[in-house]
Amino acid sequence: MDAISAQIERELIERDELLSKVDDTTRAYLLSCEEHDPFYIDRIIKNRDDILFDQQLRGE
Repeated sequence: MDAISAQIERELIERDELLSKVDDTTRAYLLSCEEHDPFYIDRIIKNRDDILFDQQLRGE
């Protein structure tokens, strides 16, 4: 598997994990936002990862 395929697979797994952890209303909202902006959920995941990284740097 090449690097691009691996990255796409990883992003799909993260997206599915996020959607499985939220309630039905939130999931419906996220999916409706994604219809208008295909990268909406990806940005949420990236922002979450950035926040977690910053918290680790600060020792929280």
